Amino acid sequence: MTDGTTNIAITDAIRVPRTGGLRVADPGLIGLLGFVIATVTAQLAHLGLQDDAPVFWIGAAFGGVVQVTAGMLSYFAGDNFHFIVYNAFGWYWIVVPGFLLGEELGFLEVTASARGLFTLIFAILALLFVPAGAAHNTVLPITLLCVSFGLGFQAAGAFTGAEGFAIVGSVLLIAASALAAYLLVEKFYWRTIGRRVVPLGPPWLDSDPNPES
Repeated sequence: MTDGTTNIAITDAIRVPRTGGLRVADPGLIGLLGFVIATVTAQLAHLGLQDDAPVFWIGAAFGGVVQVTAGMLSYFAGDNFHFIVYNAFGWYWIVVPGFLLGEELGFLEVTASARGLFTLIFAILALLFVPAGAAHNTVLPITLLCVSFGLGFQAAGAFTGAEGFAIVGSVLLIAASALAAYLLVEKFYWRTIGRRVVPLGPPWLDSDPNPES
């Protein structure tokens, strides 16, 4: 049981991540940045607007290393939601370039059905993250739904070989990237100047006060 002073202290601790009493930056800033850059790059390749070479390097660096770093830094900030989300999709992006490399070298090549199953697993994970995201604001769960359905359509395309499924999946993932960029803008200005410059909408679910974007 806590009093009002304790509740304020808890809310302040969430708003400004601290380690050892020192103010630290919000790891979600680089996590969202990595997601946006890697996802857009990959979907442009899926739509035939560029080749796969940038996907390997950008996916491994921004999608993989940057998001895993954000996830591990979220651990030290006590942010369980972003710890699991950024780590899950960060490691996803570390594995995907390996698929591309195996396909290019013809070594340990992964079949289309195996890639589809891998993608489907993360589509389900993104869907499972939606209720927790819905406790934050409106934009976050919509973003996760776009990720989930986008990956789901791409998994269906891998299983069936139907290009239409993959195209729909890419469009949904580009929409998710746009929403993530929107979240990044809101988070950046909130963390740097203390103002909410764009609306995120109310949470869909009641929960403990949590100002995280």
